[in-house]
Amino acid sequence: MADASGPILVPLDGSKIAENAVPVAAQLSRAWARPVSFFHVLEQSDTVIAPQDTDRARSAFIPYALHLGEKAGLKPADQSADIGWGPAAPTILAASEGAAAIVIASHGRGGFRSMFIGSVADKVVRGADVPVLVVPGIESPVSIDAGPVLVAVDGSAEAERGLTAARDLAGRLGSELVLVRAYNVPPPVGAEFAYYPPDVLESVQQGAEEYLAQSAQPGERTVLAQGQAAQVIEESAEQLGAGLIVMTSRGKGLAARITLGSTTDRVMHAVERPLLVIPVPDE
Repeated sequence: MADASGPILVPLDGSKIAENAVPVAAQLSRAWARPVSFFHVLEQSDTVIAPQDTDRARSAFIPYALHLGEKAGLKPADQSADIGWGPAAPTILAASEGAAAIVIASHGRGGFRSMFIGSVADKVVRGADVPVLVVPGIESPVSIDAGPVLVAVDGSAEAERGLTAARDLAGRLGSELVLVRAYNVPPPVGAEFAYYPPDVLESVQQGAEEYLAQSAQPGERTVLAQGQAAQVIEESAEQLGAGLIVMTSRGKGLAARITLGSTTDRVMHAVERPLLVIPVPDE
């Protein structure tokens, strides 16, 4: 269950790509028993937006968004819509205060694939204090219960939080839960070539196996593979036909997570499957 008691926030920009988030948000709404709040941002420009412009945008956006929600199976009492204005990502983040989660498409206006930190979805994932479900902007909508829920674990307390969330959601969706653990022995810093005795790798593998055995509950599947974490997660999701990937992202606030390179970042930009990112604030 999501921690916050508020609605599921769904930013929409009027594009067909962004609309892919709607059926996923409706599934999450039914699973968590939370309403959906659609949100459109009038981006700030050199010209101050007049009150009549705001009213006009609101009167156009609200019926449009509620119609999408109705098509996705949401009842009138389970959805609402409104607009805000300003820079897209900060405005969305401000609107998400107290929300149960954010569901956002990974492609923005125009439908091209985002490659840089400047994309709205990237900034929202990095800055959010609530879970963010990133929906791939592909040709057709996806379903988070189309396959098992895959959760990445690494033995850390942060990953345990993601496991708890994934286990709860898989149960609500009626989906199988799969725990994925990658293991590797990184070379020493500054060494171009490194040799480790076979028992070192075997010891690391054994430790990972024991962790999975202790962490998995009856009926849950486990996957253990040697390699870089992001690649193992991507390949496992593809092989298993995962409907949803769950990962954690350490740090709080946009500045703390501004740099690309983490496993979560790499998976988010590589897979075309829904990805639920659970933020784990720094203590």
